[in-house]
Amino acid sequence: MIIGVTGFYGSGKDTLANHLEGQGFEHHSLSDEVRKEVLKNNLNLTRENQIEIANQIRKTKGSDYFAKKVIEKIEKNKTVITSIRNEQELLELRKLDNFILINTVAPVRERFDRIKKRKRYGDPKTLEELKKKEKQEQSNNPSNQQLHIITKSADIIINNNGTLKDLENKIDKFLRDWEPKLSKKNKPIEWDTYFMGIALLSAKRSKDPNTQVGACIINQEKKIIGIGYNGFPRGCPDDKLPWAREAENKNDTKYPYVVHAEANAILNSTRELKNSKIYVALFPCNECAKLIIQSGMQEVIYLDDKYNGDDAHKASIKLLKMAGIKIRKLENKTNKIELNFENGLD
Repeated sequence: MIIGVTGFYGSGKDTLANHLEGQGFEHHSLSDEVRKEVLKNNLNLTRENQIEIANQIRKTKGSDYFAKKVIEKIEKNKTVITSIRNEQELLELRKLDNFILINTVAPVRERFDRIKKRKRYGDPKTLEELKKKEKQEQSNNPSNQQLHIITKSADIIINNNGTLKDLENKIDKFLRDWEPKLSKKNKPIEWDTYFMGIALLSAKRSKDPNTQVGACIINQEKKIIGIGYNGFPRGCPDDKLPWAREAENKNDTKYPYVVHAEANAILNSTRELKNSKIYVALFPCNECAKLIIQSGMQEVIYLDDKYNGDDAHKASIKLLKMAGIKIRKLENKTNKIELNFENGLD
């Protein structure tokens, strides 16, 4: 569970983060990274200097720079991150699994009273100065402070308009409500993983005892328009033809009879295949490459090319490249996808 905390001056961000630290959370602040940069430039740690240096670095090194620096330091699954003030910082943090953003809010006069009591260096001295400073942190410049965008993007709002104990109780309730939800929440699989997964699942329909291959064709709208797996032609019984890979007579092997997954996916489709993509576990042979080219496909995505170096493999690559078809080996980040038929909602 990774909790981002945002809010205006005196809203209770650090108080919330400190309470979470007491619950075993690791605390990182983007402002700590900003302060390091200010000191590198031999400047005083005023809020104005921090804002100026932060804006300069976002402009030169990317608006997500400080978020990336903090992400590098995360060591625990339970982490709280404060001082999120730029939209790109938030977008970078949202790439983390189980990230949730909290906005702490309180009436401006109540926040000003807290600011006066804490007596922090550089804090506004008057209510008007507070309002002016907060307005400066609501820029539409993508390199600057964009606190108005961040606060409106929060997943949860905690109203800190009571006592410290009230705030702590609200935080504890949030943890009770959300930790179970986030522990079950999984990041959606990527499109490549999804479509290759469909290809691999369809391969399970193949009766080939040695090599089960599946293929999945999608159009430009990411809609599946063809699925197939390797097997004998329709109407040809599996027990009447050989599955052997080797024999003295080639006609006693599977090769003269089997229809490859790519061919079946193409033949099973009733849609226009022009500019489509095909996902297949095994790199296509030269015969399937011809069908792919003639179908007007634009890309082949594969997992394995175990026949690399064979004449048919070389011919396939030559044909696909000549036809201008993109070839891509899937560098997958997911090793396994589990299907639960007992409870499909888990």
